[in-house]
Amino acid sequence: MHYSLEFGERLIDAADSLATEKNTSDEVGRAVLYLSLLSCEISLKALLEKAGFSVKELKSLSHNLSGLAKKICLCELKDTGIGCSKNYSASRLLSKEVIINTSNGTVGTLLNAENDGASKYPNEIRYGELIRHFQPLEMLACAKVVSVWAKENINYINFDHDVHPTR
Repeated sequence: MHYSLEFGERLIDAADSLATEKNTSDEVGRAVLYLSLLSCEISLKALLEKAGFSVKELKSLSHNLSGLAKKICLCELKDTGIGCSKNYSASRLLSKEVIINTSNGTVGTLLNAENDGASKYPNEIRYGELIRHFQPLEMLACAKVVSVWAKENINYINFDHDVHPTR
């Protein structure tokens, strides 16, 4: 495979390492945020590649996290081995809670932050003086949820050609 869940996990490890440093400067937060968003991107692309999307299709989405999340919604989980043959929408990932006890603390909300005025990943995260986004540790938690879910479900994800004949 072109995209690697393990690489996504290593990005989380790097962000975790930075997040535990005593230096809590804005630039450390920026690095944690960037690595977390990059991990989400790589994990989502690994899932979509496994589901049947071509590397060319995934590259055309560039760094568009909300676009990748929309593509996840076109996929389903089959033969999950949980004792039934029912298929589930892979969109379940987007409803996973990241920020406890908030109405907008789901993976979907965090991945779609740019649509609600957050700084655009990657450029507005890498450059500039002001970053408008969820807190770096919240996005790190999101990356962890995405990574764990991806690892648990990568062998079961499929693009549903019958429901979505064109992508």
